[in-house]
Amino acid sequence: MGVVVRISAYFPAGVDPPQVFRRAFDRVETVTRRFSSYDSGSELRRVERLAWREPTPVSPEFARLLAQALRLARESGGAFDPTLGRVTRLLRGEGWGRGAPSEDRLRKAWRRTGWSHVELDASNLSIAFTIRGLQLDLGGIAKGYAADEALDALRRAGVHRAMVAVAGDIAVGDPPPSEDGWRIGLDRHGPPGSIESCVKIANQGISTSGSRDRYYLVPGGRCSHIVSRAGNGCTDTALAATVVAATAMEADGLATALISLGQSGAESLLRRRNDVLVYWSSGRSPAAAER
Repeated sequence: MGVVVRISAYFPAGVDPPQVFRRAFDRVETVTRRFSSYDSGSELRRVERLAWREPTPVSPEFARLLAQALRLARESGGAFDPTLGRVTRLLRGEGWGRGAPSEDRLRKAWRRTGWSHVELDASNLSIAFTIRGLQLDLGGIAKGYAADEALDALRRAGVHRAMVAVAGDIAVGDPPPSEDGWRIGLDRHGPPGSIESCVKIANQGISTSGSRDRYYLVPGGRCSHIVSRAGNGCTDTALAATVVAATAMEADGLATALISLGQSGAESLLRRRNDVLVYWSSGRSPAAAER
């Protein structure tokens, strides 16, 4: 997925740090190989090549993550959509920070999207696409999942005081000694590394979605790399959302969906999620709203 992974941990006596760190990083690598849209040999790319022809066998892990992605797509009314790969790859192919592809190319890409075109048979572990040319993009949920899996690898090795950060998606276990949580800085606007505020969490996941570094240009402004079916795909680059949830996977997917919906359109989705915290922030204002 082309991101930096960082792990911090407190090791009990008798546990070998290099060996345990290796297990955790290997787990992230396994997840990346399976769900990458960049790697032509990934399971995701294999599914894209075959699933429009006939039901295609997939691994239990692939079926499990895609089921979560499709569930969020239904709950969000398509604001989160794991089938936008043809659009997102077209945009990133032009280079983030540059102009958008032609309207005709984007229009053709949008025609080959839609989560309802994915038929997942969880019992038989197979997937079929009902249209040709569908491409997946699980980046809005797979990084959080990778963080959760790395944290689980640490726990199984007896390391419970740990934090795993896969880019902006973070999973934490028990807090550091003498602390009631891991202190997470929110860095959403301004120069990278400029912490605006902090939250403390333990045995939870946290994810921030925003577009300070990844955006494309349109006449009159910028559009976020998080695309939406509304407004010709353009979402607000000034808006950022940080979500705290039970897992990093859940936080990752929700943060992506919230940016697509916008703060005013997110309430219906959040009514289903009373167990999450959301911190909204806009680069146009120093104020932040918490839900």
